[in-house]
Order: sequence, then C-alpha cells, then structure tokens
Amino acid sequence: MKKAQVGIEFLYFVGAAITILIIYLALSSNYLSFTSSRKDMLSTQNLLEEIRNEVNLAGRIEDGYSRTIKLPAKINNEDYSMNIAVREIYITIKGKDYSRLLSTDVSNQPVNLIPGNSYTIKKENSQVTIT
Repeated sequence: MKKAQVGIEFLYFVGAAITILIIYLALSSNYLSFTSSRKDMLSTQNLLEEIRNEVNLAGRIEDGYSRTIKLPAKINNEDYSMNIAVREIYITIKGKDYSRLLSTDVSNQPVNLIPGNSYTIKKENSQVTIT
C-alpha cells in the first residue's frame, strides 16, 4: 500500500465520522428542544389544573370557603401571564395559550393573576371571588 492511498482512506474515514457526528448533534438538539417544550407544556397544564380545581371546589362548597394560593413567579424560568374570563382560565407562555374551562362562575371577572402574588379564593353569598 502506498502512503498516499493510506492518507486518502484516513481522510475518508475522518469525513464519515464528522458527518455522523453532525447528524447525531442535530438529532440530539431537536430532541432536547422537544423535551424542553414538553416540560413547559406539562408544567403549565399542571398549574392550570391546580387553579381550576381550587375555583371549582369553591363553587361546590358552602359559603364561607376561603383558601389562599401563591402563584409561582415563573414556569420553568419563563415569564407567563394568567387570566380568568368568562368561565375560562388561561395562561400565556412563550406566545402559546393554554386554557381550561371552569364549572363555576367567578363573580369579579375578568381577573388578571400576576405571577408571584398570593390570591384568596372565597365563596360568600353563593358567589366565588378571587382577590
């Protein structure tokens, strides 16, 4: 075997290895991006369910119900906004809206819930309010 042939074969193998590495990195990057967006979606839906369950519970229980909840300042280190309007609670995060329907009317609508603040869900005179 000549030295030139060995050198060219070596370069082919290095080129093939670099190509495989680039494909692997591209696939890994896509997977990590998908995993991150899925984590954001699940965390947002969990928060929606938690708030929805509290509001719906207040609607089913007798007058005098009161519970204080504290919203997280961020969801997975991302800013978000939360609103309640027309029997619907929704969160906007990274330009995407997630929503859930409420089975109870909230009397002081629309409610703009500020992340990081504490809110009290009350039922008085058969009306649910969030303050």
